Amino acid sequence: MKPTKENTLYLTIKQVYFDAIANGTKKEEYREIKVSTYKKYLECDPEGFPLFDPDLMNPNDPLAGELVVWNGGVYPYVPKQSIKYLNLAVGYAKERDTMIVEVTDITFEPLTIEQGKPARFTDNGETAKLDENGELCFWQAVFHLGKIVELNRK
Repeated sequence: MKPTKENTLYLTIKQVYFDAIANGTKKEEYREIKVSTYKKYLECDPEGFPLFDPDLMNPNDPLAGELVVWNGGVYPYVPKQSIKYLNLAVGYAKERDTMIVEVTDITFEPLTIEQGKPARFTDNGETAKLDENGELCFWQAVFHLGKIVELNRK
């Protein structure tokens, strides 16, 4: 399979991380799942709602459909199956380092706060606060990287 517009996700990246991927010391790339970005990383229905695996979360759970659900520490959403490559570019300048790298897997991890604890919180509709027992949590997609298909240095 070759990289195409349909199977490649474009991301900007800092030079230090780009170089670590290029030299083989960084094997994963992380992206926070936000309301503004989730459609890049998650499979969605025709209305744009993220699809979740019913084996990982009860469809009748009142938090089903919530992007930041804790769900016992298991992210129930389905990663975008079409992503086979990342097209990484350093910053936004016209002349910049770029690479295309294979994606071998996409998993999810909670974002962490001090002492490596998951960034869990509660939200009563008016205020949100950190809560180590909260039903909500910020998550990130983890792109597991394979071989570099193309590397272009500026």
